[in-house]
Amino acid sequence: MAESDGISQLLSASDLARLSRLHLSSRFTVEGSIAGAHRSQLKGVSVEFADYRQYVAGDDPKHIDWRVFGRNERLYLRQYEEETSLRVHLIVDGSNSMSYAHGKVSKYRFAASCAAALAYITVHQQDAVGLALFDESCRAVIPPHGGAEQLRIICRQLAQHQPAAKTDMAATLHHLAEQAKRRGVVIIFSDLFDDCDKLKAALAHFRRRRHDVIVYQVLDRAELDFPFREVGAFEDLESGERIVTSPKDIRASYQEAIEEFLYRCRQVCAGLDVEHVMALSDQEPVDLVVRHLHQRALAGR
Repeated sequence: MAESDGISQLLSASDLARLSRLHLSSRFTVEGSIAGAHRSQLKGVSVEFADYRQYVAGDDPKHIDWRVFGRNERLYLRQYEEETSLRVHLIVDGSNSMSYAHGKVSKYRFAASCAAALAYITVHQQDAVGLALFDESCRAVIPPHGGAEQLRIICRQLAQHQPAAKTDMAATLHHLAEQAKRRGVVIIFSDLFDDCDKLKAALAHFRRRRHDVIVYQVLDRAELDFPFREVGAFEDLESGERIVTSPKDIRASYQEAIEEFLYRCRQVCAGLDVEHVMALSDQEPVDLVVRHLHQRALAGR
C-alpha cells in the first residue's frame, strides 16, 4: 500500500491480516433489518447513488441523467447501491490534549490507529464507515460509504491531522447526532476531558436516536499512575495554564481526582447503555480492538 494513502502509516500488513478475521455488528436492529447484513448491488431500485454507466438499448430510460446528457450529449444511467444495514460512524477527538505522550505514542496516534482498524473491519465486511474528526469544532466529516477508496480517504485524514486546538466535545457530539439520522454504530475516541454532565447529555442524544454507542476512553498510563518524581512544570495542553510544583505534593489529590473522573465517565456510559472501553496508549492498538471485539462477540453484542 502506498504511504500516501494513510493506511500503511497506521496499520501494518500483519495488522490487516488479523483484522480481516473480525466482524463488527450492532447490538440493536438497524433500520428494520438484522444488524451486520452486507450490502448488495441493485440497479435503480435502492437509495444510494453509486456510479454512472453508459446507456444501452433496453435500459430503463427513467434512470437517464439528463444533466450529464446536457453537458456531453451522451446518455448515461445513474446506478444505485442498496444501503448497507450497518453504518459505522467513527468520531475522533483531535484536540490538543490528545497530543500528550509520556511514552512513544501519543493518545491521538493511538486513537487514529484504533479508528483505522475499525474502519478496515467495516469496509472488509462490506458495510459503510464514516469519520468525524473534531476539536473545538468539526475539522473533517466524511459521510459513511463502503469500499477501498473510502478506507484510504479516512486513513489519510487520520494520519495527516495534527492536534492543536482546544476541545468542545459536547457541542460537537450534539451536532453530529443531529446529522446521523440513520441508526448505526457510533464509536467515539477521546480522553473525555470535558464536563461529565455535558458529555452525558451529548451521549444521550445519540442514544435517543437509537444508535449503538461505544466510547474508547483514550488515556496515557502516566495520566493514571502519575509516575513523576522531580519538581517541574505541569501544563494543561488546551488552556496553556502551567504550575511548577513537586509531584509528591499533589500526587494523592491528583490520583483521587482522576479516579473520581473515571468513575463518573463509566457511570455516565453505564446509565445510557453505552459501551465503555478503557484504552491506554501503551498498548498495541490492534490488540485492543481484537480483544474488544472478541469480548463483544462473547457477550452477544
